[in-house]
Amino acid sequence: MSTNIIFGKRIVLDMLNKSPSKIEIVWIQKNRSKNINEILKSCQNNKIRYQFVPKEKLDKICGERHQGIAAKIFLPGFVDEYELISMLNSSKLPLILALDQVQDQGNIGALARTLYGLGGSGIVITKFRSAQLGERAIKSSSGALLHLPVARTQNLKSFLKFCADKGIFTYFTGTNDYCENVYSLDLNFPAVLVLGNEEKGVRKTVRDKCQMGLKIPMLRDFDSLNVAQAGAILMGEFLRTWLKKIV
Repeated sequence: MSTNIIFGKRIVLDMLNKSPSKIEIVWIQKNRSKNINEILKSCQNNKIRYQFVPKEKLDKICGERHQGIAAKIFLPGFVDEYELISMLNSSKLPLILALDQVQDQGNIGALARTLYGLGGSGIVITKFRSAQLGERAIKSSSGALLHLPVARTQNLKSFLKFCADKGIFTYFTGTNDYCENVYSLDLNFPAVLVLGNEEKGVRKTVRDKCQMGLKIPMLRDFDSLNVAQAGAILMGEFLRTWLKKIV
């Protein structure tokens, strides 16, 4: 059983009431109607994702003494997405990484490790269709996820619009012809860099809310970069540009 799983109505409800920012998702046994109204109301009030699942799944996750209620927690806790924006100007590198439905924990962990090491502000993930930040993500980050601010957003498009309205430059990554060669630009700060899903990339509706697309020039016809590799290269270029600006 994972150490970031809690179960039982009283324990989950206590976490919902006292530390809702630490909860990723609440699982409720299907066809269970007894003693769940308070749980549901607290999830809704705190905008916590919940899911009805078969008893067999809860048995596998928790053992058989779960009382039909369990939750997965992110021990460091999530920060508010707008609180993360306020941290930009005090960061060593004023860059937020926004992950658009990245679904592999290993990729999130690797990206967090790079961003933390380079002094970035933090990460925003989508509340739905993103990997949960479990033990694999923390291990892949070499512990960086325990220290790097992480926020969740229900609407990445609205978050990016808010950033642009506040004078924060918003970039997305892609391979489209209209994306600019990252090595030919003088990058703007503070900034948000959006990286996309492992298979589909950044969604069009999200791209449309960004001010510019970036691409890494490939000198061979060989698309070999995954999201963590591409993100590391781009973050390195953001750091190089920033260090030139503050000299």
